[in-house]
Amino acid sequence: NINTAIDTVNKLNASAVMVNDHTAFRVDWMPFGGRDVSGIGVGGIPYSMYEMTRDKLMVINYG
Repeated sequence: NINTAIDTVNKLNASAVMVNDHTAFRVDWMPFGGRDVSGIGVGGIPYSMYEMTRDKLMVINYG
């Protein structure tokens, strides 16, 4: 039942949940690893890039 699956996934404190599939499924943007205080953080390409960079804001007023 799809509604049971969606309800259960919404109640889980997890980074990723596979329903009727195995954990070998993987796409680059998908998070994996710990969540909250479990593990050492979330992995995955965008998450790893964010961990190794810092945001910077630049404002130029040409007026």
